Amino acid sequence: MYPHIISNSQIRDLFLEASQGKLVDYITQLHKALQRYSKNPGIVPSRFVQPTPDGSTTHFNMQVLDDVYCGVKTLGYNPANGSGFEGVVIVTDPKSGRLKGVAEVKELTGVRTAMCSCIALLRQLPLFEESVKIAVFGTGLQAFWHAYICCKLLEGRKITVSFAYRCTPMDTTVLQQKIPDLNIIQMPLGDQIGISKLVCESNIIFGCIPSTVPGILKKHLDQQCGPSYTYISLIGSYKSHMHECDTLLVEEFKQQGAQILVDSIEHTLAEAGELIDAQVEAQQLLELGQLDRAASVVPAAHVGGHRKVTMCKIVGLAVMDVSVAQAVLVEMGQ
Repeated sequence: MYPHIISNSQIRDLFLEASQGKLVDYITQLHKALQRYSKNPGIVPSRFVQPTPDGSTTHFNMQVLDDVYCGVKTLGYNPANGSGFEGVVIVTDPKSGRLKGVAEVKELTGVRTAMCSCIALLRQLPLFEESVKIAVFGTGLQAFWHAYICCKLLEGRKITVSFAYRCTPMDTTVLQQKIPDLNIIQMPLGDQIGISKLVCESNIIFGCIPSTVPGILKKHLDQQCGPSYTYISLIGSYKSHMHECDTLLVEEFKQQGAQILVDSIEHTLAEAGELIDAQVEAQQLLELGQLDRAASVVPAAHVGGHRKVTMCKIVGLAVMDVSVAQAVLVEMGQ
């Protein structure tokens, strides 16, 4: 039997049809993969990056070598073709090297990142009341999956999702079809007063826009208009000069000794501008893979004197892609 190739549309359909319980199962499996990484970061070797000889396209190869998860994520980027990053995740048998299957990456990357953002959030769900406000900075696939998966986890509550967009509002057709009772608001990033109020009032904030100018500021959270707890996950910025929140907010965590959640201490300290500019050190971070069942307390800082804030920063690891692709292959009977 030939190994299966899973398309972007198949991955999208699979996760759109997944129940709340099934999504929790997927998130739990992803968490286990990150726990294996935290115990042995060597399972994710340094990535290989090189342009084609004509210089038109840059290729990224990211390998995973573990006893449970094994494979390679490959990406190519050609700025001239306008299609963004294209690529696949190749899943192999750790014991034999045999090909198990291949998954396209566009939808998979959005899904795995959104689920990663929700690993710690799952523990905090009891903190949210009947009405929940979610702010999503961005309108791409990452923004879509963060909104959708979070809404599924909050099923049964009255949910408002506000999308902060740079140029074009979010296409909310699928969200409205799948979650008919969802209240959706669209807001341009240039509306500074509106963004300030949005950040202040939100229970959950997802940053999904690559940005050099932070949109989530400490002064927004200092205002007294907001809830007693806010969960923030930042995934949009992935280079040392990029920032989704300001340095003052990160420094608040440092001063209080409240750890910031990350997927990888090594990688975020090399790539996350928010942490680099605030001179955050390794001991001030806690990997998601270091959270276990016994660690019931998710770290949080007091901001503005009235609210607790948990912050999570994710830059992405190939083990996330390989583990989720492997779970999808199993689900589809491959």
